[in-house]
Amino acid sequence: MAEETKKEQTASNIDSEKQAKLKRQTEADNQDEEIKQMDPKELRNKLSNKNQDYVFRLEKELQLQGSISRAEAVEMTDKLLGEIIVAQRHGQPANGLYLASPKIKAEQMLHPDKKPVATPFWQLAIDGALMYLAIFVGLFGVVALFETKQPKNSQMGILTLASVGIVMGIGMVKYNDWIMPKNGKRQSWAKIILGMIGVVVVLFVWIWLLSLPGLRPINPVLPGEVDIIIAVVAFGARYLFRRYYKITGSPFAPNMQRK
Repeated sequence: MAEETKKEQTASNIDSEKQAKLKRQTEADNQDEEIKQMDPKELRNKLSNKNQDYVFRLEKELQLQGSISRAEAVEMTDKLLGEIIVAQRHGQPANGLYLASPKIKAEQMLHPDKKPVATPFWQLAIDGALMYLAIFVGLFGVVALFETKQPKNSQMGILTLASVGIVMGIGMVKYNDWIMPKNGKRQSWAKIILGMIGVVVVLFVWIWLLSLPGLRPINPVLPGEVDIIIAVVAFGARYLFRRYYKITGSPFAPNMQRK
């Protein structure tokens, strides 16, 4: 009898916990619905600093990409405030909610009927190559500016720097291509790792070849100022290339185009 009573009490406690959990969930859902019905001005006051920054940058992108007024951009973002605040209550910021930067989210809002399509690999490869070329050559150029001694033979020549940057940029794009699922499947990690090892081996062999004394005339070590100029030109070329082909995202965070 005592054992049966204990079981009944346990079952009763479980039911009470379920009811309490259901009640809390219902209350949370009701609060979420109330938030969605609130005035946009009131919702804006509830935004966290991080979400305020996201909404501010989103409105700027809407104005820039859509050639619309600030009032129109604010009207468009007002429609998102409810779901942003609801997600914020549950610990999820806007960039996590939409999985998109303000720039990409603005594009999606301005062109909702356009289906995302994959950017051609060659465009991504050129974009990545130019970005890494600018970063790599620019970084070595800045370092060279702070050196007091003349460049040493052990330093990388411009052809080496450019090659490493370009190969790294294309390699990163190819890596993203490998890890992106295709038809529900993606490349095995073994193939990805072997592929990256192969790229590194080829790159080291290429660097060794360019370091041979006979190739130094075509692979000079340039002054830091010249490296920085080359980096700026590469960055400018990348900007124009991305604008012409309407490329969004980057080798660090690839994104589908909308056409």
